[in-house]
Amino acid sequence: MDVRIDELQTRVDILDGNALLTPQTLDRIVRAVLRAIENDQRGRDTLRSDLDTRSVVERQREGER
Repeated sequence: MDVRIDELQTRVDILDGNALLTPQTLDRIVRAVLRAIENDQRGRDTLRSDLDTRSVVERQREGER
């Protein structure tokens, strides 16, 4: 089964369709997904910051000309 959350995509293979996830396993899955989402957001924030910094430098250089 393919699982897609925002831009995170993974494949989950079911070994036993009758087995239920334990609360601990479900908690670990949720934490992993949340960590991946936070990392993705951190990467986007870094990129945005880098782009903002570049545009400031470019504007400063244009002012010197």
